[in-house]
Formats: sequence, structure tokens, C-alpha cells
Amino acid sequence: MAKGPVEPGQLYRDIRQGIYGRSSAAVWKVEAVQRDASGIAHARLVNVADPSERKTLAAEVLVDHTRFEEV
Repeated sequence: MAKGPVEPGQLYRDIRQGIYGRSSAAVWKVEAVQRDASGIAHARLVNVADPSERKTLAAEVLVDHTRFEEV
């Protein structure tokens, strides 16, 4: 689990069970972190193995040890 705030360059892996009961092997790199109008931090992520795959998540989701682990 991340020990501090989410920052660009950090790597995370989804540990939840996905399709067919397996977790995703994808490693996601934090590309940028920005705050929305409500002050909530969001991390823009890119799949290390396939840079065309991107997603944005609330930073709180990445530091939730039941959902992601820092690599």
C-alpha cells in the first residue's frame, strides 16, 4: 500500500478478482495527479504494457489496499 500521497511515476496493480475470478496482471503507471473543483485528487493512469490503454481514478482508490497494491 502507498505510504504517502499518490504521485506521478508510481506503479500500481489491481488486486481485485476480475473476469473468471482472476485479478488483472496489468501494471498501471501514474502519469499525472490533478484535483477537481471539489478538491478531490484524481490520478491519470497508463497501462505499462499497452500505453494506448488509459484510465482516471480517484487517488483514494489507488491507496485502498483492498483494491490496488503499489508495485
